[in-house]
Parts: sequence; C-alpha cells; structure tokens
Amino acid sequence: MTKHPAFAPSILTQLGLSAVVALMICGNADAMPPFAIAYGAKCTLCHLQVPALNAFGRYVQRTGYAALDPKKLHQTLPVWVGFNPSYDSQGATGAHRLQLGNVAVHGVGALSDDWTYHVQQWIRQNNQPGGLDTAWISYNGLFKHYGHLFLGKLEPPAPSPFSQWFDLGPFGSPQITVGQHTYQLDANRWGARLAYVHNSLDVEASWLGSNGDLSGAGAFSANVDKTFQWKIAYANENRPLEVGLYGSRGSLHLSGGATDQYHSLAGYAELDPTGGAPGVFAVYQKAFDSNPGGGAGATVSSALSVELYQTLFRDNAIVGVRKEILNDGLGNRLQTGNIDFEYHVARFVNVYLEAYFAQHQKPGYRYMLWWTIPLAKDKPGGPVR
Repeated sequence: MTKHPAFAPSILTQLGLSAVVALMICGNADAMPPFAIAYGAKCTLCHLQVPALNAFGRYVQRTGYAALDPKKLHQTLPVWVGFNPSYDSQGATGAHRLQLGNVAVHGVGALSDDWTYHVQQWIRQNNQPGGLDTAWISYNGLFKHYGHLFLGKLEPPAPSPFSQWFDLGPFGSPQITVGQHTYQLDANRWGARLAYVHNSLDVEASWLGSNGDLSGAGAFSANVDKTFQWKIAYANENRPLEVGLYGSRGSLHLSGGATDQYHSLAGYAELDPTGGAPGVFAVYQKAFDSNPGGGAGATVSSALSVELYQTLFRDNAIVGVRKEILNDGLGNRLQTGNIDFEYHVARFVNVYLEAYFAQHQKPGYRYMLWWTIPLAKDKPGGPVR
C-alpha cells in the first residue's frame, strides 16, 4: 500500500515554489520561440494557447514547417529551451510527485529551401535522465512542393491534438490496451512518413517501428511493434473545421512466441472556437486484434473521445472538458474525464491545471508551469506578448 506524505503543500504554494525555481534557474529570458521571433508574430498566429494549434498552426505542422519562409527562419537562432516543473497528486510518492527537473532542448528550423528539421532532447524528464523525444528531417520538394518526406523519430499521421494540446493528461483512445497489445497511434516512433498537402487535402502514410531513444533507430527485431499508419483529411489553413479518417495495420510479437495481427480505423473532427461558440474535438475508433494474448480469441475494441474547449480573457486562457469511453473487447470498459485550464501568466510563462477522474478510482489533479527560453533576441518592434 502506498503511503501518503504527512504534509502536502497547497497548489498555490507549489506553483509559487516552481515559479521561484524557474526564475532562479532561467534568469531573464528576453526572447520568443524561433518561429515567432523570425516573423515578429504573436504565438496566437499558430496557437489557440501554446501548445494547442489552430487551423494555420496545424497546416504548418503537417507541412514540416515548409509553409514558413526559410529565409526568415535563417535570421534567428533555431535553439530554445523548455523548463516545465510539474506536480501530480497521484504521482509516485512523497517528493517524486513534485518534479522540478523537467528540462528539454529543442532545435527547429530550415537547413535550406527544401529541407527542414526538428530535434527535441530531454535533459531531465520526470526527475530522471532524459531521452530523445523527436528527431526528424523532412524533404519538402516532392510533387511540386506539395509532398513532404519525413525521416527519423517523428509524429505519426494522426489528429494534431494527440501531439500538440493543452491538456496535461494524454488521450486514451490512441493508447488503448487490448490484452498484451498497447496501441501507439500517437507515439513518436522511428520510421518514415510521406505527406501530400494541397489546398484542403491532407493525405499521409507512414511506416513506424521503435519508440526508443537513438538506439531505436536501428531496432527492427521481431519483438518491435511495426505499424503502417495513415491519415486522410479535409484540412484548410484558413478554415476552423478539420475532419478526417486515420488508421493502422501492424503486427506485434507476443510473449510465448505468438503474433498479434492488428488494424484500426477512426474518424475525427476538430473545430476551433468560432464566433463565441466553443471548439470541439471528437474521435471514434474501432480496432481489431487477432490474438490479444492470454488465451483470448480475436477481439474488437472501441474508443470514444470528446472534448469541448473555449478561449477566455482575450485569448489569454483556455478551458476544456474531456470525456472518454474505452472498451477493450475483453470485458473491460473504462470511463475517464478531465477538466483543464491554461493561463498565459506572463511573457514566456504558461500555467496548466487539470482535474482528472476515472471510473472506480480516486480523483486527482495535476499542474505544470512551462517556461520557454529561446536563445535569440526579438526583432525591433516585435510583439510584447
């Protein structure tokens, strides 16, 4: 049985402590992330709230930053540091619930007119030595520059909120576990992805393997989950609505020598907040596993995720409410929910709060403070936010 500490500081006390530590470590960071500095633009050009993307931000993401002018990107340093202390009321125990050592270094930008890249290396993560989160390079000169070939450890073809969102808890539908198989429909993995983005059409296909660190780049053994994953969507950078399908087919080597052949299909819709109406993100997913393991026969699982969200206080904050229902097809059904709030406290500083709930489990809460530190100066006359 886990023992709880005799003294648990209040949320305000913990936030204050984290802010003081951030100031002590980071000092005065007088800059913005490289893209915003290059363009002299506010973060709201691409984000509802960092890191949740709006329609234009999703376009920049799926084109591998090729939508941006490489000549502008070359005018600023491509490196920035993220520092994000966090707390989880149901984290490990004691001091491990408050994690002050989450630090990552990012490199993003353009190598030339047709080549872009993104690297993220955790220095410390969850109070442990960090791993390699992202490391891809993209060639953007295919099919009259509408085609983008990504190589490395990259995001799979999937809805943008799976990788760039303001909720602290991940979505359950792309990570549903069926017997011995845990789906990785939102996980950064080593492989290749080809995207064709033209007008309102987004078609993507990828072959993905290990989600490990640098050593995972060459991991192709039978024990590695290997997946073909795809997405097709109506997505326009100037319109708030995005709708599409995504799916996967793969094989997983189970303990005992058996193999699970699996595939999935999901439909999704994402609508940015518009005209005072809240935004909506909804996903319905079905998946088939031929051999979940443990002597179980073939099974069909399902997952539903729905979230409503709205920006507040002149776009300085955002609030969201999410509900998820997961059914692994083996008699296990789980309902979860969370309420999230993010506030832009000051330049470079955002605070995230989340209350989360799960069926037959004690409710909990989390918070995080995120301080971003670009290694460049703003252009004269640039934004003050």
